Amino acid sequence: NFMKLLYSLILTLFFSVGMAQLTVTPTFDDIYIPMSDGDSLQADVYIPSTVTTGEVILIQTPYNKNWFSFSLPMGVGTDLDSQPFIFVIVDWRGFYGSSMADVSSVDRGQDGYDVCDWIVAQPWHGDRIGTWGPSALGSIQYRLIAKDHPNHTCAVPMVNTGHQSYESYFYGGVMEEARLFQLDALGYGLSPLVLGNHYDAPLWTFSSTNTWFADDIRIPTLQVGGWYDHAIDEMMSFYTASRSEADISVQDQQWLVVGPWVHGGTGSAYVGSADQGELMYPEAEFKSDSMAWDFFNYYLLDDPNGWETTDLITYYDMGGDEHWLTTNDDNIAITSTESLYLNGLGRLTSFTGLDSSSFLSDPSNPSPTIGGATLSDGLDQGPYDQNTLDARTDILTFETQTLTEDVAIIGRVLLELFVSADVSDCDIAVRLTDVYPDGRSMLITDGIQRMRFRGGDYTASGEEFMVPGEIYPVTVAMPFVAYTWKTGHKIKVYISGNHDTRFNVNEQTGGPMYATETPQSGTIAIHHSPTYASKIILPTSANFLGNESIENNVGFSLYPNPAKDILQISGNAPNSYTIYGIDGRLLLKGKYSSNGIEVSTLSSGQYILVGEYKNGSRAHKKFIVH
Repeated sequence: NFMKLLYSLILTLFFSVGMAQLTVTPTFDDIYIPMSDGDSLQADVYIPSTVTTGEVILIQTPYNKNWFSFSLPMGVGTDLDSQPFIFVIVDWRGFYGSSMADVSSVDRGQDGYDVCDWIVAQPWHGDRIGTWGPSALGSIQYRLIAKDHPNHTCAVPMVNTGHQSYESYFYGGVMEEARLFQLDALGYGLSPLVLGNHYDAPLWTFSSTNTWFADDIRIPTLQVGGWYDHAIDEMMSFYTASRSEADISVQDQQWLVVGPWVHGGTGSAYVGSADQGELMYPEAEFKSDSMAWDFFNYYLLDDPNGWETTDLITYYDMGGDEHWLTTNDDNIAITSTESLYLNGLGRLTSFTGLDSSSFLSDPSNPSPTIGGATLSDGLDQGPYDQNTLDARTDILTFETQTLTEDVAIIGRVLLELFVSADVSDCDIAVRLTDVYPDGRSMLITDGIQRMRFRGGDYTASGEEFMVPGEIYPVTVAMPFVAYTWKTGHKIKVYISGNHDTRFNVNEQTGGPMYATETPQSGTIAIHHSPTYASKIILPTSANFLGNESIENNVGFSLYPNPAKDILQISGNAPNSYTIYGIDGRLLLKGKYSSNGIEVSTLSSGQYILVGEYKNGSRAHKKFIVH
């Protein structure tokens, strides 16, 4: 994926500076660095012509070091002499120039340690080493950090934590298929191992324990993430942990910057670019580079640039008026929440609906992935318009009325749903969007949950198959995000039974997962009655949602309003009524007559009357009891 990023930079350079300046020649090209096990790794070294001895930025890559001759990172491009650092770029053991090194027992942290030893012994090196890189180039930095090399001074790991757990490959118990296959295409060959361990098992416990590096950190880090990156949720948890688990001497030297960025690898978008999916974020362009420069200058060159006073977290509020926000807290999540209930009228409201809504989920015709936190040559990446999904019959949508003020969320959005189906297993896929005044429905984040794992136990013994027709609670969690819906926009949720091709499609047979079987179509119902009140929980301090106006243009009105003893209906009176509290609790119901409705048993407060007509249509009115 990083190789593709560099390729896009190559094209940019081709048109901007011409063929004569397309590359920068390494000072030392294809040299071999000896490893402690007797093998060697191949490297290129770039030394500015103005530097006799200098500090090093080390990059270890599985994507071919030669690509860096077209464009050195952090905006250096081919202008090596414009900056003071020496770049040492090394091919991973088993990849490209280092393909001949033995990979039967790989310790990439030790390889990095050996590279640092070699750098320190060179006459052109000063005494400090910083590391940089995204994705795999980020994860390997944590393996080096864990080795505690005395000259490894600071690190900038991007869009990765190095952690390898069950959740790294299975979201809500569903394999992130497109990304896994992309990793295979890049040479990692992980599919047999991952597919052979599709339950949470001791292998994943061992892997998780041995790749958790928060408590190994003994140097300053600048961790870089993106809201449209598949690793962002884990990055946010990892950063919070690093603030308390890192060595106490550097706990207050762990920085985090999160922008509106994708992981990289598809199209022109990457960490630090303004162009992300179908949207532009000009205020975010080069932010990760500029902060990395300040960080390296401070720790590698003792530049008195004031970096030490930089707030520890810098994050981008997508949609807000003030985009870049900062704090010294270790967690930016808003602790208060606001719930919106799913309503049978396709609405998200402050009150519950009635009955349920259903759709036919056909695994042979799954709903498509359209952008998002993807990593695949075959998928778009970042914010994309989801409007084409509205024409599908296998997707339910729920949206608010037009917002009358801004709604900001920071944290993890949850959907607490009540689900039934006529099959024993299915998936619940959720997409959260921002409906613009011009009608675009732009993806913010998404999530998925396999119903057989609805209890949160992803072991083989944790499977719980559904009994057709029974109603089950399930929570679909979406990744950490910071977003603001502007006044005049709408909050919208899409619910479907699949999310293809990012996630594996559930064949809905209740049989073994990831085995070829004949898919089975099934009807999935989302319940949204007062008894089964499905809702979305937003991490927000907004409180206006509970005051949403639900008046509609129907031919009846309520009087007196406020009422004390008897509530009357004038105009086109419904045949029956149901009265709910503003919290969604069902309080009264019955047939309507000209004698009116006795409400003297209700406490003072605000209520909702739902009237139903013979043809099945419903209307809502709000009233007050004194």
